[in-house]
Amino acid sequence: MTISSLSAPALVPTPQTIAGQLITNINLDQSQMAALQEQISTGFTVNQPSDNPALAADVMTMNSSLVRAKQYVSNASDAQGWLQQGTGTLNQVMSTLQSITSAVESVSGQALTGQGAAISGIAHQVAAGLQQLLGLANTTYNGQAIFAGTGATTQAYSSSGTYLGNATLPTRTVAPGTQVTVAVAGTTVFGTGAGGLLSGAGTTTNGPAVGVLQTIVNDLNAGNLTQVMNVDLPNLQKATNVVAGAAATLGAAYQNAQAFSAQASTTQQALQTELGNLQDVNLPKAATQLTEAQNAYQAALWATAQVSQSSLVQFLG
Repeated sequence: MTISSLSAPALVPTPQTIAGQLITNINLDQSQMAALQEQISTGFTVNQPSDNPALAADVMTMNSSLVRAKQYVSNASDAQGWLQQGTGTLNQVMSTLQSITSAVESVSGQALTGQGAAISGIAHQVAAGLQQLLGLANTTYNGQAIFAGTGATTQAYSSSGTYLGNATLPTRTVAPGTQVTVAVAGTTVFGTGAGGLLSGAGTTTNGPAVGVLQTIVNDLNAGNLTQVMNVDLPNLQKATNVVAGAAATLGAAYQNAQAFSAQASTTQQALQTELGNLQDVNLPKAATQLTEAQNAYQAALWATAQVSQSSLVQFLG
């Protein structure tokens, strides 16, 4: 018989080798239990990049998209707030102007002929309406005058009807690359100079800085009734039409903002669902896996203890 024909003796694992493998298994079981306990505690499958680098990258990308979507939702909501406030305010402006127009139209009535007190009363009503419009023109939303443009001011008009804002209109980004205008400038609504509704409030003499309403007050007080009916009243009607146009513009913008808000909300919900599918833990499954890992850990501890006892007996023997 040659040496090459002899089979090599089988390697028999020593107790130390077996114990080492069992200890490795124990460490793995401990790591698995810790990971599962963390997942159950946080509700997430990935709690640090090392858990699953590829999935962690996907979660970060999805989170960034979700943050942007939430911002679009917030912006659209803010846009709706601005536009709703503006639309409601212009409806009040229109109501006030209609009352003023009705009062001015009554000047031509036969009952007012020669009745100075009645005419004075109409002048007082128009002056009160002018002050009411000044108050409406200074309406604010979240501390910002809605008719002041982007001017950082809480007041769009002074008490004399001077415009304090600017012509740049505020906007809100409601979708990627998409902005909506959330207001109209006061000068667009109330006009300027002699054609404006608010110019020269409280001024008692005619002049280029005196607007439509103050001119009506001055003419009524001066008894210039023909001027009131033939010139002032048509000017008032023109100014009212401008306000109506601005109200229509804001109403259309509000409908547009509502549509973008619904779109942004839908996108946010879809991203949240997708993110949940990526990172949310299946709690029943994780609980079962944790129980299995705990059982394996206990079995490994028992096996390790048995090997250790055998090794001790062999050492003493």
